[in-house]
Amino acid sequence: MNRVLEIEQALRQMPPQERREVARWLLEDMQTDGISQVEETSDRLLPVTPDYSARRRRILGDKVVPNMVLAARAEESW
Repeated sequence: MNRVLEIEQALRQMPPQERREVARWLLEDMQTDGISQVEETSDRLLPVTPDYSARRRRILGDKVVPNMVLAARAEESW
């Protein structure tokens, strides 16, 4: 059996208070290891993802860059 599934089943059998403590500990441990930050929204935890479009606008401004994948496909002879 998969270890992740075993852990998930064991967590589901725990009382809610203990599950929250395990979740808090795991989040603290992940943050000390430099793993991505998380946002807490109600009872779910969502990973914080980088805003790639904002980064592209900051680097390139309003310049339009061609999609190199589509350009390469157009040159291919099928």
